[in-house]
Amino acid sequence: MEKRRILIVDDEEAILLAFRKLLQRPGIDVDTSENLENAKELIEQHEYSAIIADLRLSGTLNQEGFEIILYAKKMIPTVKIALITAYGSSGIQEKARKLGADFYFEKPVSVKCLNTVLESIGVK
Repeated sequence: MEKRRILIVDDEEAILLAFRKLLQRPGIDVDTSENLENAKELIEQHEYSAIIADLRLSGTLNQEGFEIILYAKKMIPTVKIALITAYGSSGIQEKARKLGADFYFEKPVSVKCLNTVLESIGVK
């Protein structure tokens, strides 16, 4: 079986730890990042199958998640991307889709939602 790699980007360490625990399994490597700069570096270094990114990484007005979508799709066109946010709206969901996000979830994100992302990359 081909090994898959997933990147989780969120400024909350508790979410990074929880998502890593839920997603880590044989055949899947999980990387985490707390900020945009580090996420971009990791995207340059690895061929990710999926990226799960929070919309806001530094403060309440920033929307780095959109930048991650654009950057990741440019670097890895086949990557599946899920944007997550605690500040959801139909406008944010629409913009995420237009930029290339495959999934949009509002916090709290359920295990079922995470499994949907895994299934999209061929992991059951």
